[in-house]
Amino acid sequence: MKESDKLQILKPTANAIFDIARELGMIKEIYNELSECSKLFQDIDIKKYFFDRSISEKNKKELIDKRLKPILSKETYAFVSILTEHNSIDVLPDIVALYKEIADDYNNIVRVRIITAGTIDDNTIKDIIQTVKCFSNNEISYETVIDENIIGGIIVYIGSVVYDYSIKNQIDLLHNKFTYGN
Repeated sequence: MKESDKLQILKPTANAIFDIARELGMIKEIYNELSECSKLFQDIDIKKYFFDRSISEKNKKELIDKRLKPILSKETYAFVSILTEHNSIDVLPDIVALYKEIADDYNNIVRVRIITAGTIDDNTIKDIIQTVKCFSNNEISYETVIDENIIGGIIVYIGSVVYDYSIKNQIDLLHNKFTYGN
């Protein structure tokens, strides 16, 4: 399935869950629960269990009832149950990511991710955030990530927009230019 097709299917689901959470005043709580469930179902052994056709749906449902029902809100529990019943729990991370985007839009938050090859000083971070604030009246939430694979330079994600000023990107661009021409 293409990524765009997947988004067309999952976005309404994420919107519906968000609408329920908003109506209940539980936006953050449901996000946290969905996020934790998503991490849980990323575990290799748990994934194998839930996709093992030799294990009955009844046994899977009993496990969900026993382990998750007591610790989740009834809304999150119902949603996770539906996903497991339809063997669709693997889409939960994508739904969580979409839910987070929807919640950020609702709360007027812009996420900024700053990737560098090494540590970056606080003044540089402040300068980047100030630049972003020039283009947005929204609250800025940022994270910094060190990725030595970019060799040097910086990559800045502002929402879904990427500004890639990494050395690796420059090398890749030169490589493509020499290999394929203009």
